[in-house]
Amino acid sequence: MAPAPQVDIPRNTKVIAGPIHMYDGSFIVEFLEPPPELHATVLMRSTYKYDHPLNQKGKSHPQSPPLHIHFDQSETFCVVSGKVGTTHGWEARDRVWTKEDGACEVGPWFPHNFWPCPNAEEDTVFLVWAHPDQVSSPMDWLFFQNLLWFISDVSEGKTKLDILQIMLLQHASATALVMFPRAWFLGPLRWWIPWKFQGALAMVGQWLGYRSLMEKYTPKEEWAKYIRAKKE
Repeated sequence: MAPAPQVDIPRNTKVIAGPIHMYDGSFIVEFLEPPPELHATVLMRSTYKYDHPLNQKGKSHPQSPPLHIHFDQSETFCVVSGKVGTTHGWEARDRVWTKEDGACEVGPWFPHNFWPCPNAEEDTVFLVWAHPDQVSSPMDWLFFQNLLWFISDVSEGKTKLDILQIMLLQHASATALVMFPRAWFLGPLRWWIPWKFQGALAMVGQWLGYRSLMEKYTPKEEWAKYIRAKKE
């Protein structure tokens, strides 16, 4: 993880989707129109409600994903208010970030995840954007909306966990989970085995008629565009 140039995102930046209240209202996400200078495929404004009981779970919050890497894109984030935690690196180190830390870039192939800080004394608002934009399998707002909303519904008991769907979603965005990050002697197997396993399940899902996006979590207009593109 490395310091990144600070970018001023105006508060009146156009909202593409949201605010969407997830995980029993403990997490709120908005998808913003990325300024051209970011060369980003997605820009998110996320909020952890500090007084919600779920956020006292910290790394065990259902929104916090397993440690993972992105092959093609970086994720840059900055805290606007409050505190956000990360677990990062092959050492799986924990750190809490605040506004004073400025922007930080999580480069490709670097293990990481985000989680709410249990001792935050105010709502935590932070911005995250994925870049660059000229990649073959980008993370866009539809990917994040589908994945976050689906996992939120699973955690709230509104739908059942579907591993094939999750694996297909992640595979389409060039994202892989990391296993045993501190086991240095495993070398690249720490991501290669999960990636190959994920790819196999994603292929099975496609054979069974799954798609990388779900109609339930995709706006009608965007779903229509997605289906048309698949037919071309």
